[in-house]
Amino acid sequence: MSTERTTSGDGRRRRWDQHNADRRRQVIAAALDVLERGVHPGEWVTAQQIADEARIHRTGIYRYFADRADLDVAIQHTICEQLEHTLTASVTLEGLPRSVVQRVVDSYVRWVVAHPTWTYVIEQNVTGSSESPLQSTIARVAEKIEVAVGGFLALVDADLGDDDLRLVGPWVSSLISGCVGAVRTWRAQKDSVDLDTFAAFLADTIWLQITGLGASRGITIPNVPLERVLDSP
Repeated sequence: MSTERTTSGDGRRRRWDQHNADRRRQVIAAALDVLERGVHPGEWVTAQQIADEARIHRTGIYRYFADRADLDVAIQHTICEQLEHTLTASVTLEGLPRSVVQRVVDSYVRWVVAHPTWTYVIEQNVTGSSESPLQSTIARVAEKIEVAVGGFLALVDADLGDDDLRLVGPWVSSLISGCVGAVRTWRAQKDSVDLDTFAAFLADTIWLQITGLGASRGITIPNVPLERVLDSP
């Protein structure tokens, strides 16, 4: 009997946990819909707006979130997951090396332009929380780009010293931070250039850093599709 009661209790607990997880996703999805549709960048969605969208009572939100900070961080996490998916899908060793840089830059700039309010939200510090989903996302994307850079260096038989190899990570992080800052400044300009011009310019500046650093280390970057380098004996 004891085992049966334990098994039954575990089943109820799993169902309750699943119910709470489903409700959390429902509330977060409602918040994202409100943000995309009815809130201007620089404004923050209210609990009442979220509740109305999710068709639950406002106080019901906090059955599934500890407090407003917990809710806001959860919203940030979900937005960052979508941003991370977009960026990592672009980080592949395919096409001309310059095209790879353009592809990654384009994916970020276009995502920001498509989701201005989401971008505003993930850039904010949540009162009552020390967690930063955006910084964690940037760190994970930087790791993936670092791996791709390592793969590229192996393709071209680059012989870097131990110190240079250890500095690839910080260098990649600086490129990403610079890109994020440049996009933020571009968006804030009243009479800025168009998206395509800006993205090409930003990719050019990053490419110049890459080629300049490569030249200083005696690395020749091939102007051929990376697939051909992969297939070379």
